[in-house]
Amino acid sequence: MTIHTGQPVTSPVAEVDKGIFWPSLITISILLISMILFEDSAKVVIKSMFDFITNQLGFVYIWAGALCLSVVAWLSLGKYGDIRLGGADARPEFGRMSWIAMFFCSGIGTALIYWAAIEWTYYYESPPFGLEAKSQAAADYSAMYGMFHWGPIGWAFYCLTAFPIGYAYYNRGTKGLRLSSACAGIIGEKNANGVIGKVIDITVLFGLLGATATTLASGTPMLAEAVSRMFGVAHTFGVDVAVVCVWTAIFISSVVLGLKKGIKVLSDINLVAVLLLCFIVFVGGPTFYLLNQFTDSFGLMLAEFARMTFYTDPVGKSMFPQWWTIFYWAWWVAYGPYMGIFIARVSKGRTFREIGLTVTLAGSAGCMLFFMLFGNNMMHAEMNGLFPVLETMKNESPAAAILGVLMQMPMEWLLLPLFVFVGFVYTGTTVDSSAYVMSTIASKQLQDGQEPVVYNRLFWALMLGTTALVVMNIGGLETVKTASIVVGLPLVFLMGIAVMSLLRWLKEDQPHLQRASQRQASSGPEAAAEPAVGIEARPLPQA
Repeated sequence: MTIHTGQPVTSPVAEVDKGIFWPSLITISILLISMILFEDSAKVVIKSMFDFITNQLGFVYIWAGALCLSVVAWLSLGKYGDIRLGGADARPEFGRMSWIAMFFCSGIGTALIYWAAIEWTYYYESPPFGLEAKSQAAADYSAMYGMFHWGPIGWAFYCLTAFPIGYAYYNRGTKGLRLSSACAGIIGEKNANGVIGKVIDITVLFGLLGATATTLASGTPMLAEAVSRMFGVAHTFGVDVAVVCVWTAIFISSVVLGLKKGIKVLSDINLVAVLLLCFIVFVGGPTFYLLNQFTDSFGLMLAEFARMTFYTDPVGKSMFPQWWTIFYWAWWVAYGPYMGIFIARVSKGRTFREIGLTVTLAGSAGCMLFFMLFGNNMMHAEMNGLFPVLETMKNESPAAAILGVLMQMPMEWLLLPLFVFVGFVYTGTTVDSSAYVMSTIASKQLQDGQEPVVYNRLFWALMLGTTALVVMNIGGLETVKTASIVVGLPLVFLMGIAVMSLLRWLKEDQPHLQRASQRQASSGPEAAAEPAVGIEARPLPQA
């Protein structure tokens, strides 16, 4: 193996990789046009695909979740935990809070607020493990189960590919932040740079497109309902379209500005706005009930974690794990390579231990906060007769139920516009990060310090908004879920190849890694001036 000395970056932008960009554009366009022209047939196909994958292949996702969490824990806490992206002398490019805000806001959009608020209602009326519907046990499990679905296993899916992608790019000098590059240790450099690599990267693009469509299709109706209430207009599909258009404008602006001037700034603003919204809900809501219910749910989740992890219900055939857990794991998987690329991009200078523990624990804690505030607040309103949540969901919509409960709280005059602002910025942050990563994948030999060319970023931002509208137009929760489940299946295996590739590289690099570790231990970080094997000796880009 040779040490990459690196070449100076001659251009601030990386040109488009036509072998990835054009096949993706043509295939996605044909697919979207077909879904619009043959809507009824598309619904039939979608249902058939959903039923087959969840009923027959659901175990793949179940085992993938358990193995993924185990591998992330092993890489974080084991002998490779001190490996630093960029080598022993690399230092973080972003401050810790900005770093956390970027990967949290990029991985979680307004879909989190939506599902945190109403997910418990589905479990309460159709509980797992053969529990009686609307019983006390059903209430206990319904308040807890969402925290499990948005907890450590989900964030481990996000974190898993960050290790091989980041190590390949920063420590072995591969050109481009791509899943195909991370698989090179198994499939070979020639295949990674050839047709097989392009197929892998196009598959990642499809996965991200489906996952982001799921996020937008979940969050858009809720935000449109809030906009309708704020301006006193009826909630129609036209309002949904208007919301997507505003979102598109926000994340186009952010994507065009780039990672540091756009996405980082938007993430920082979003963090402040979200914390303010959460504070108002916490103080204005049933504070002690929220804390007590969260405490009970957290304990129940710890007690039932293994059971929920491997739950498939082949005898009872309730379809609960197929309809929910498998959907969620597929959704996380579809986002996995994207988040792996994004986390790797913003984590230069951080160790495997920092990345694994911070992403998994901080991400899970942030999601649990939303379930404690929004979900438990909704449950309290239903159980105590303060607002008919279940009836409103049945007769109107989940979005109407969410806004109905929020409007019962103090300071609704501030809460509604703040909720709208958070909704727009939150999803804008998620989608602009998605578009940024998609343009990164479709770039030719992206080097450290370069950005994808503007029209590449702009195209993917527009494509994400268009896809979301098409999925929403077809309608139905099943359509939304299928978008993630179908595209996520091949990515499970590709993520596994990337991990095996990383393990092979780590074994090859072990002598050099040990020397770097010993040098740091004996002389401190100041002495780690020699670049680790395979690291390009390039200066950190200025923040």
